[in-house]
Parts: sequence; C-alpha cells; structure tokens
Amino acid sequence: MQEAHVRMLPVPRYHMDRIVMMSRILFVAGMCLFFAQLVSSAEPPEAANKPNLLMITLDTVRADYLSCNGSKKAQTPHLDRLARGGVNFTRARTSVPLTLPAHASIMTGNYPPVHGVRDNGSYRLPEEQLTLAEVLHGHGYETAAFIGAFVLDRDFGVAQGFDVFDEGDWGNVNALENLAAERSADAVRDAFSSWLMDRAGTRPFFAWIHLYDPHAPYVPPEPFRKRYAENPYAGEIAYTDTVVGKIVEDLESSKLLGSTLIAVVGDHGEALGEHGEQTHSLLIYNSTIHVPMLLHLPGLVTSGKTVEHLTRTIDLAPTILDYMGISQSIGQGTSLRPLVEGKRPDQEILAYSESLYPSLNLGWSELRGLEAGDYRFILAPSPELYDLTKDPGERESRIESNPTVADRLERSLATLMESMGPSVGRARQAVDPQTEEMLLSLGYLSTSQPPPQDGSSVVDPKEKMELWTKIESGLALFSRGDDTGALVIFKKALAEDDDIPILYDHIGWSHIRLNQYDQAERVYRQAIEHGFDSADLRANLGLIYYRRGDLAKAEKELRIALTLEVSSVTAHYRLADVYRATKNYPRAAEQYRQVLEINPDYVWALNGLGMTLAMTGKNEEALAAFRDAVRIAPEMAPGYLNLAVHLERMKLFPEALEAYRKFIDLSSGDEFAREREIAAAAFKRLQAR
Repeated sequence: MQEAHVRMLPVPRYHMDRIVMMSRILFVAGMCLFFAQLVSSAEPPEAANKPNLLMITLDTVRADYLSCNGSKKAQTPHLDRLARGGVNFTRARTSVPLTLPAHASIMTGNYPPVHGVRDNGSYRLPEEQLTLAEVLHGHGYETAAFIGAFVLDRDFGVAQGFDVFDEGDWGNVNALENLAAERSADAVRDAFSSWLMDRAGTRPFFAWIHLYDPHAPYVPPEPFRKRYAENPYAGEIAYTDTVVGKIVEDLESSKLLGSTLIAVVGDHGEALGEHGEQTHSLLIYNSTIHVPMLLHLPGLVTSGKTVEHLTRTIDLAPTILDYMGISQSIGQGTSLRPLVEGKRPDQEILAYSESLYPSLNLGWSELRGLEAGDYRFILAPSPELYDLTKDPGERESRIESNPTVADRLERSLATLMESMGPSVGRARQAVDPQTEEMLLSLGYLSTSQPPPQDGSSVVDPKEKMELWTKIESGLALFSRGDDTGALVIFKKALAEDDDIPILYDHIGWSHIRLNQYDQAERVYRQAIEHGFDSADLRANLGLIYYRRGDLAKAEKELRIALTLEVSSVTAHYRLADVYRATKNYPRAAEQYRQVLEINPDYVWALNGLGMTLAMTGKNEEALAAFRDAVRIAPEMAPGYLNLAVHLERMKLFPEALEAYRKFIDLSSGDEFAREREIAAAAFKRLQAR
C-alpha cells in the first residue's frame, strides 16, 4: 500500500475553550420576577456583587519609560490616566527577568524557587501551583486570557484556571506583525474585544491581556515608527499605550469601566545597554527588575496615590484578592492595601530576584539578589551591594565600604533560599520539535545541559558582558533566520570561550537549517567530547542521519537520547519517523504512542500514528488518530488532507468531500499548491459520484 498522506506542518496553538453555561433559572413570584437576576446554580452567591478584574501584563517595559513616572522618552497618556485615577507603585520589583517565570510569579504570588519555573521554553508551571485564575474561578468568576506570544502558550502551564485561553494562531504569519510566534497588541485587543462583546450572563469576569510588543526586535507600527525613529523601543511602548487606551475604551463602551478593577504590571524591564546588557535575561539590576505596576478602580482603590515603598509583583495577586473581598490566601506575597491606605506593612518587605539563565544556558554562575530598605545585595562570584538612594543606577558597589549591611542581607538571602528549598529541574518539561521552532523564532532556545545544582560556577556573568553582547547579536540574526550571519558570530564567540553550551546548540542548528549536515555533525561531536552531551543533542544527530538516509545511525543516536532522557518527546517522535521510514510499523506506532503518553495533544504524533496505522490496515484506529489531529488543530490545513485521503480510502465519501473542502478553504500560498491541485481533483471526482 503506497503512503499518500502528507507530512503535518507546524500547528497553530489556538485553543479557545469556550465554556457553554448551563444555568437553572431561579424564578421569583409576582412583580419581582420581572426584575430578577439570573444566577447559575453552580455559581457561589458571593460572586454576584464582586467587581470584574482586568489584568494587563506589559512585556519588557521599563518603569522609567512611563510618562507618569517622569519619562520624557515615551508618551503614555493612557497608562498615565490609570495612574492618576488609581495607585502607582513606583518601586515595584519582578523576581526574574524572563517572561515565563516572571508571569508564573505574577499569577501564583510565588518566587521561582517555589513555583519551579526558572527559564523560558523548557519549564512548565506545575498543576499543584494555585493561580489567581483558579482562585477567582472558584469564587464564581468567568475567566479568559488573551496572549501575545508563544512563550506563554498553554503548554507551559499558565492556562490553569482559565475558561478561555486565546493564544492566537502562531502559524498564521499573515495575522502577525513581526515574528511567527507573536501577535501584535492590536490583534490581542481585538480578540479580547470580541470576547467581551459576545459574553453572556451576569457573572463577574477576570480577563488577562498580555501585550508583547516592546520585546526586541523593536519594530513599532506607524506613526510610532517615524515619531520614535531615534528610539524604537520607546515607540513600541507608546504604541502599546495606545492599545491599552483602546482596551479601556472597550470597557467604557460596555459600561463596565466603573465596575472593573484594572491591574497593569510589567513582567520585566530592558537593559538597553546598562551594565553592558542590551536586552534582558542575564543580569538582575534595576534596568530589568524594576517594573511598572498600577491599580485602578475609583471608589474602591484610592485615586491619585503614589506608593514609593518597595513592592513586588508577587504582591499583586494577594492585593487584588484583598480589594475584591476574597479572603483566600495565595502565594508568598502580601497585600499592599495597607501601604495604599497609608499604613505601615506588618513586616519588612524583602524583594528576592534571580537569574538562572547564565547557569542553565552558558555554564556561568547563577545570580540571586535581595533588596531591603535602601540596599540591594547581589550574590555572585564577586558579590555586590548598592545603596539605591544614593546610586539608583547601581554604578558603584559598596560591598567593601559597607560590609555590615552586605553580611546582613547575605544572611537574609541565605535564610530565604533555604526556606524555599532547591527546585532546579523540578518543573522542567520535554520540548517537542515544533515548540522548539516557535521558541527559536522568538530568540529563545535553552540548552538541555543540566546546570550545577548549587550554581557553583566561578564565572561571573558581569565579567562576560562583552562576549554576551556578541552572542546576543548572533541570537538576533539567528531568530530572524540569518543563519549564515549568525554562524560567523557564534564561531567567533566559541573561539573565545569553548565552555558555553548554548553556542554548540545554535551552531549545530544553524548548520541544520542550512542543510549543512556534515558541519552540524562535527560541532555536535565536539560538544560531546567537551562534556556537553544531552538528549536534545543526540536527537539532533539522529535528525541529521535521518535526513542523510542513514537510518541505522539515526536509530542508534535516538536510542542514546532516550537513555539520557526517557521522556524526550523529540527523541521518541524522530525514532518513530525512522521506524516508519524502514516500514517497521509496529515499532513506529509504539514510539508515536510514547509521545502521546507524554503529550496527548501533540498533533504531529497523531498524524504519524494515523499514517502508520493506515499502512497496516488498521483503518478505524487510523481514522480516530486523524480525527483527533483536526480536533486539536482545527485551523491546520494538512490535517484535513490526511483525513480526507483516509476517508476516501474507507469509502466514506460525504465526509471525505467535506474534509477536502476544508483543506482547500484553509490552504493558501505556494506552500500547498500541489496539494490543492490533488484535493481539487478529488473534490471534483467525489462531487461527480
């Protein structure tokens, strides 16, 4: 039997799970019936009088770029309006300068060592972590999230507690402004606006909107591109501010502004060259740790209030619950309501921060910090202490001149770290090939090389910033698909320091994307000789041999990968492809099923399983796999073609006709030109029956 199915291409991550509300209506006799409020029998009665909550998280926004905080670099009138009508926390600190772990802290009120998410891409928020959405959902709230970038995809665990989790269509580049794995602030707002207009019922809602645009590369739309030509980062923030204004207008036009608590918070800042760092992720100075944080609801939240006291993003969730009258505790943070109302906090607020990115990806030391009162202490191979009152830019370490304060903060940091316990690797998850591709398009790729459990590298990141700047410039080219240019930079960096795992990863990937398999194999072998062996590296060697047609070597490398990491989705999936290519269908099916045990929604494994089962005559099982693939990825054109071909083989002609039509409707561009011709011919043939 000839295999006629097409390979599944990367699927969009759009899974909007709208919940159909089934409510028993309570009738009240007499004239009261006319005015009765309709309430779900499953809804806690306390929810009826609670305010709505709108949380807007601003990706990569420095607090000192908001004009309400005195900035002259960007005009942010809509955020200024919220600050004037509410509370502006001008000394708010994030716990980590990375999108996924920072958002995990915002949503759980916990520091990264407690919630377990330490980096982008290779971590997942554990189910046992209680999120703000879960608390509010449990108190009768309708919950919905609208996400601006794949780095916060549901696969990373942040969808917990949301009825609707709108991630957009990461595969539809026509709908995106910049990269293949993000969507513009306007696109996110449009999704929210549609949901707000279509929602029914009287339950209060919690809506989370994530705006990613200020993240590098800085490419604001017009007129902001021209207006901020000298500072495109400021242009991105000004553009994002206008979208915040549109979101507020949506609430006003729906007559919901007066009953909605609005929380605005940054996940992390942007270094913009300070301390030698161009973007973020590596260092933990104010440039990337200081974030905007606002609360707005006149009548509930004090208007025109500025809180200059040290606060933290982990305090936002407890503060929100306090203002909403929900007594349930959440996370390690504390309610900031006493500070807003002019009272002193019950205990001293200490702000913990960390970056494990250097140890996870570069083989350098991790960084951890603690801020208390006027000082920030940074634990590194060369520890640092800054007096933030005299030196807000953290230019001059005072660790030699003020050892007493340094010792006190170091002891406090050690006590806090001991209380949180070690959790490196606790929330790590296997990353599949398509997730890896999406992260690559955003400039994210974490090496799987495990870091020292005690973060004991003697290499201090701040001493390596010149080299890191070179690597960052290579990463920027790599994320834009300029593999040739990236290779030049990466190889120069490797010649300067050959102890950096991420360089071997990126050099190998660049050669693979350029179909330079000999060079890719060579650099991966160098990495293994250097002690940087990993499941991902071996899986990539397997891919190289698979593409060369050396299937025996591919199988060998993939089996080694599985001895290094038994839950490697990539290794299981590629090994299944190897077995299918050698017509060893039972083993292929076994490996695809192994993938689906780890990730039941992995459509490429469902597609491969369907093709494998079809080749062995297990038509009903194959049909079930193809149906699951299009159920999980309803906007993915090739899935419908696979389904249509198989339905036609099974002589289920009406369904096959519909699947061919669906494929034709969804496919576009030159990429599917040949397949559309095949589908069109089949459609015409079936119509004539």
